[in-house]
Amino acid sequence: MKSTCISFYLADLYILVEDVMQGSFEKTVLEPDFPFRLFFNDGYANVPHHWHEDIEIIYLVEGTLRVGTNKNIWKLMQGDILIIGSGEIHYFFQEKDFSNRAVIQFRTSIYDSFLSCTKDTKVIKPMLSHSICLTKGNEIHTLMEKHIKDIIKEHSEAKEGYKLILKARLYDLAGILLRHIPKQEYSSQELSHEQERLKKIESVFQFVEANYQNSIDLDDISKAAGFSKYYFTRFFKENTGMTFLEYLNNFRVTKAQWLIMEEESSIAEIAYKSGFNSIKTFNRVFKNITGRTPMEYKRTNKS
Repeated sequence: MKSTCISFYLADLYILVEDVMQGSFEKTVLEPDFPFRLFFNDGYANVPHHWHEDIEIIYLVEGTLRVGTNKNIWKLMQGDILIIGSGEIHYFFQEKDFSNRAVIQFRTSIYDSFLSCTKDTKVIKPMLSHSICLTKGNEIHTLMEKHIKDIIKEHSEAKEGYKLILKARLYDLAGILLRHIPKQEYSSQELSHEQERLKKIESVFQFVEANYQNSIDLDDISKAAGFSKYYFTRFFKENTGMTFLEYLNNFRVTKAQWLIMEEESSIAEIAYKSGFNSIKTFNRVFKNITGRTPMEYKRTNKS
């Protein structure tokens, strides 16, 4: 069966959440002289809304995977490659079946010493600011996959001089994209607008993290973001793929899941600690999101 990379809207997908949701800026710790890291993930845990300065390349080694970027959901099949741009809000769904993905993160500063003296500097960074999905059966995917596999092999063996080879392969990836992906230069005004967008989204995520245990309505969150209720509603949906209430409920349920796993509190105590003002609402929302009641979830995960 030929691999396909499918994008569809979050509204068409049943959401599964199984880990602590903290949708915000992720400050990755990378070496200043070599801003790169590689790790593997089995797909069993949800990774909530977040963004970072690094470019992220997902290479699906095994299984299937759903990844959200802004308002789109990508369904990846084995061998698919997803490039997530710097500053893009993204998140991963928990999968019922085992999957294995290689995650490569690096900063565009890794190209600075070379790009500073070429015309490509004006196009490479904008090109790496949005998602690019590559599937089997086309030339770009074949070229990219070869270098990604080389990166994984060199990183795992870590022989003498491996960082030089890793950097060379990252240059190869950028060169392939420059040759084959349509290029677009961003104006300083567009870049400023993008920075302002991320700043607004971050203020929303931080407000929720600080106040999820209290009552939060559209007036509160709109004011925190500096928008009218109407504009905020549209802005949030366009940038996250879900309504604010959906995000808030998912955030609270994920906090509740963590409390169920880590504490011996009663279901009622967990409900209130997670920001729900009634047991009935907590049970209903929890089951809608996870497919199980809080008590069923507790029995399954603490048995």
